[in-house]
Amino acid sequence: MYPRLLSILAFALVVPAMAATTDGVTFSVRQENGVDQNYQLEVPSNLPPAKPDPTGTTGKISQNEAAIVAVGWAAGLETTASGLTNLGASKPGGFYNASYVKVDSVQMQTSPVPYYLVQMNGKIGQTRQTFYAAILDDGRIVRPTAISSSPATPQKGTTRHHVKS
Repeated sequence: MYPRLLSILAFALVVPAMAATTDGVTFSVRQENGVDQNYQLEVPSNLPPAKPDPTGTTGKISQNEAAIVAVGWAAGLETTASGLTNLGASKPGGFYNASYVKVDSVQMQTSPVPYYLVQMNGKIGQTRQTFYAAILDDGRIVRPTAISSSPATPQKGTTRHHVKS
């Protein structure tokens, strides 16, 4: 019963925090300090072309490679004492300062240019959250843009100012 309740609560909190728009994906991430940061992830149509690959190969990455690139960028890399490298493991890092990152889905998008939209979840602070990465088919990363919260609806009535004495 308890896990089912947590799943429903998590779904109710996550779904309103993200929305697919015609301009990409808009989502919210609660930072470790408790502040919500809104992001818009939009791939522009006027990206400069990738530099030619000196090996002569096409330079296009696979869906699995896009997932690896996304986790490394979103949560960072950790090299263990034995020399192994962990992606998105227990040490928070990367763009979102996340740990314990898992890939939920990787979807190829064809517009405005080909890219992989990678949906992940991981811990930021003490909360498991959903966040995204856009990986171009040549492996480049499109960073999300931090956007401000929508302004609060003005309240009618008197304004109260609290002064410490």
